[in-house]
Amino acid sequence: MSVTFNLIDEKWIPVLYQGGTVDRVGILKALEDANRIRQIAASNPMDRIAILRFLLAVLYWCKGNPDSHPVSSLPAEWFAKLSDYKGCFNILGNGERFYQYMDYADHDKKLSANYLVQEVPTGTNCSHFRHSMDGIDGLCPACCAMGLLRLPLFATSGGRGKPPGVNAKPPIYVIPIGASLAETLLLSWVKTDLLGKPFWEQPSGQLLKLVPLLAGLTWVPRRVWLDEPSEPRAACNSCGRWDRLVRLSVFAPIGSQKIAENEQDRVWRDPHVIHNTSDQPLYAANALAAPDAAAGQWTRIICGIPREQRTDHRAWGVGFATVQNDKYLEAMEYLIPLSRSIDEIEPVTIEQWSKETKKIASKCRPQGSPSSRKHVEIEPAIAAIRPHVEGKVSTNAGELLIGEDGAWQKAVAEYGPMMQVIAGSLSPGFTTAALQRRRDIAGVLPRMPQKARSNRKEEDK
Repeated sequence: MSVTFNLIDEKWIPVLYQGGTVDRVGILKALEDANRIRQIAASNPMDRIAILRFLLAVLYWCKGNPDSHPVSSLPAEWFAKLSDYKGCFNILGNGERFYQYMDYADHDKKLSANYLVQEVPTGTNCSHFRHSMDGIDGLCPACCAMGLLRLPLFATSGGRGKPPGVNAKPPIYVIPIGASLAETLLLSWVKTDLLGKPFWEQPSGQLLKLVPLLAGLTWVPRRVWLDEPSEPRAACNSCGRWDRLVRLSVFAPIGSQKIAENEQDRVWRDPHVIHNTSDQPLYAANALAAPDAAAGQWTRIICGIPREQRTDHRAWGVGFATVQNDKYLEAMEYLIPLSRSIDEIEPVTIEQWSKETKKIASKCRPQGSPSSRKHVEIEPAIAAIRPHVEGKVSTNAGELLIGEDGAWQKAVAEYGPMMQVIAGSLSPGFTTAALQRRRDIAGVLPRMPQKARSNRKEEDK
C-alpha cells in the first residue's frame, strides 16, 4: 500500500503559538490559526522564510489580490480552494505530487534525499560533527516537505542543466515581521499586476520571459521525485525525529534557463529581495573569506530597504552564503526594528559607521608602522570582536535610524570594553611604552557625530 503525506492535513509545519505552545500543523490549520500563531518555529531560518513565502503564495492563490479595505485576520472561507486541489499537495503516493516532476526518466540516477537539506553532507562531502551515509540515513516526510520549499529560494547552480532558483545566486531576503503569523503574511500581501499560477497547479521546468508573481515564488529548479519512506525506522537527519525515512530520491537536471543573447533579459522582481545603490541584489557575506565579513551586514540591509516598505514592525533578513556558486557555507539572519517615523534613513551616517569600524585595525598599529605586514596579530584580534559588537549595536538600529540623542555614541561605547581587552592582549607588558600603547589601543573607537540628524534638520531650516 502506497504511503501518503498531504501537506494540507498532515502535521509538518512547526509553529509557536502566542501562549508559548509549540506544535506542528498542516497548511489549513496554520492559516486558520494565523492570528493565534506567533511565528514559524523551524530551527533553521532558511526553513522559516521558505514556509512563510509558501504560505504567502497560498494566500495569493486562494484569495488573489487584497481588497481596498484593510483586514486583520485570515477568514477560513478564503481557503476553500485548498480542498478542491488537495491532490496537488501530496508529497508521496501515486499520481501528481507537490513540487515534484512526474516525467522523471528511468535512467535518472537516484541520489540521497539529503540533497534537499544543505547542512547535511552528501556524497563525499565531509562535515565536522555531522555525518551521513547515502542510502542509509534520510529525512522524515515533514523535513522532505521543508526541503522542497527551500528549492525556489536557495537552490544554487549545480552544474550542467542544474540552474539556480529564479533569483540566481541566493540573495538576502528581507520580510516585515508582525506580532502574529497573520500580521506577517498581511504585511507582504500587496497588489500585483501579474499574479500567474503557482508551480503546484502548473508544474513547468521553463521560466517565462515575464515571470508572474506566483510562478516566481514557487518555481522549482530540479526534477525531484521522492522514494517512499522505508524501514527500518531511524532518526531523521534534519530534525532527529524517529520515523520511517525517505532515503533516496531523483534529484535531476531540468535543463538550461539562460536567455538567448539576442533576447531581452527575464523580467522578475522578487518582492523580498533588497538591492544596493547600483540596483544589484545584496548577498550574504562569505564568513570564511574573513572572520568579520558578516559583521556589518545589518547596515547594508537597512540601506537596501525601500522607503515604501518601511513599517512600524521589524525587518527580518535571511541570507545563505555560498562560494563558487554551489558550495554551501552558512545561513544568516538579522532582526532589525524599523519605524514609519523614519522619514529618511541616514545613509551618510550609516556608511560612516561602516567605514569607521573597518578602520579600527589600521588605527591600532603603532605610529610609523603603516604596513599590514607588520603586527599581523592586530587584524585577527579586531575581527574576533566585531561580529559580537555589531550584533549588539544592530539590536538598537531603530534608535540609530531615528537619530535619538546619543544613539550613535551608545553604539561607539559598545566597542569600549572590547577594545580594552584587545589592548591588554596586543600589549601585555608593564613597561612605560607598553602601558602607553595599551591606552592608545583602548582609545581607538569609531568617530561618529553627536547629533547628525538634529544638525541636518537645523541646516534644512
